[in-house]
This record gives sequence, structure tokens and C-alpha cells, in this order.
Amino acid sequence: MIAALRKLLSEKGEHHMERIWNLKLRREISGWLFVLPMLLFFIAFVVYPIISSFKGSLYSFDYAEYTYAGFDNYKQLLGDSLFWKAVWNTLVFVVYIVPSVTIVALLMAAIIHAYPKKMQTFFKAAFYVPGVTSVVSLAMVWEYMYNNQFGLANYLLKVLGMPPINFLGSGYAYSSLSLILITITIGSAIVVFSAALNGIPRDLYESASLDGATQVRSFFSITLPMLKPSILYVVVTSTIGAFQVFAIILLMTGGGPAYKTTTILMLIYREAFINMNFGLANAMGIMLCLLICLIAFLQFKLLKSDVEY
Repeated sequence: MIAALRKLLSEKGEHHMERIWNLKLRREISGWLFVLPMLLFFIAFVVYPIISSFKGSLYSFDYAEYTYAGFDNYKQLLGDSLFWKAVWNTLVFVVYIVPSVTIVALLMAAIIHAYPKKMQTFFKAAFYVPGVTSVVSLAMVWEYMYNNQFGLANYLLKVLGMPPINFLGSGYAYSSLSLILITITIGSAIVVFSAALNGIPRDLYESASLDGATQVRSFFSITLPMLKPSILYVVVTSTIGAFQVFAIILLMTGGGPAYKTTTILMLIYREAFINMNFGLANAMGIMLCLLICLIAFLQFKLLKSDVEY
């Protein structure tokens, strides 16, 4: 009798465990089915192009056929002074753009947050417009503003009694182009920070006020710690965008003067579509991808403390 009872309990236990495992399996399958469309999109438009680009970087194109070249394209890049100049120029744009976008967007979001909801919507839309406007249209407007003879910027300098400036010349090219790129990318950062600010519980500020904390102290003790995930997101995405600057520079300076504003993407464009050297262009693309991954990895390491995803 006892043996039969033990056998019955064992069978029930096994049946119960089997039901639990089947339920877990169904949940996992359901989860994978939900992410499958995006996973296929990611494989088709991110993973496969990277693998294909790496494969293409191992070949040399001579207008007739591809010939296997091994790592010769990478060796050529390592000894190419123009490539390293383009890397330096790209890093300069990253240094100009990323801190400016992060700090200014955070301050503007904090200012906008004090207004009523309708006013917040208006200002967020106003800052976001340049990000969705045609790059060609923006380049034409800014080229007019920077014009040496009749540009609006030099007209204002003349009114103030200051000499005209060649904004796209060698001395001001970085800052002038960076200003354009900042105005284009800052809108999305403001929207992200505004949403994060709206998600911070008001009870925290009320408790801090009761304890005698000033607005500045509350900003550094409450707001900044609560915004760490958003700050990390903005820093990483703006860094990736800064590494990929291309259209504005191509339209306004063409990489000049004297390759001073030539970026890695400018060289990739030139090698691929002008010199028809697709192997070298693919090698540049892989080097750019590795550089972006390295910088993003360092940013996650430096800014990930107390960040919840």
C-alpha cells in the first residue's frame, strides 16, 4: 500500500514537472516569436552587411574582377596618413558634438520642464524640426548664413563692429560645422531628457524641499542620478551619429580646406564611388565599426554605474 502510494505521488510529481516545463517552453517560444521580426530585420540589415563588408575588405577590385588580397587593404590603411587624418578629424567632431549635445539638451529639457504641458510640446517640436528636415535644405540655409560677403553671421559681426570671418575656412571649420550638426541632433536628446524628467516622481523633490535642499542640490542629488540611463543613451547614440557625419560636410566643404574636415565616411565615399576601390572602402568601414564599438564599450564602462535597463 505504501509502495503504491509512493509510486502514485512520484507519477503526479513527474506529471506536474512536465506541465511546468511545457509552460516554460511555450512562454519562451512566445517570447521568441515576438522578437523574431526585429531579429530577422537586425540580421538582414546589420549582421549580414557587416559580414559581407568584412568579406569584401579581403578582396581587391581592379575594374574587371575581384582578387583575393588578404589583409593587404588593412595594411595599406595603417600606413595611410590621410586615413589617420580622417580618423583624427572624426574624433574632433565627436569631441565637439557629444558633450555639447548632452549638456545643452539636458539644460534645455530642464528649462522646458518648468513650463505647462502645451508649451513643453511646442518647444520640443521646435527643437526637433531640424532633425527631420532635409539635409540639403539645411546645408543651403547654413551656407547662406556663413557666406563671407552677404551672410547673416558676418552681417551681425559687421553691426557689432567686428571684422568678417571665413566660417568654413581652416580656422573655424570644425566649430562652424559642429554647430550645424549640434542643431540637427539636439532635438532628439531634448525629447529623451524631457520624457525622463516627466518620469521622476515629484515626491522625491517634495521630500528634498522639506529637508531644506535647494533647487541646485536637488538637481545634482535627484535629477542627475535618475537621468543616468537617459544620459548614457544620449551619449552613446550621439557618439555613433557623430562618427557618421557625412552629408553636411560633403555639401558645405567637400572635406576641405586641405582635408581639414575630411571624415572617415568621406574617405569611404571617395574610395567606393569615385576611385571604385571597394575593397579598401570596405576595410575603412570595418575599421570605423570597430572604433565605434570600442568607444561605445568604454562609455558603457564609465557611465553604467547604478544604471538599470
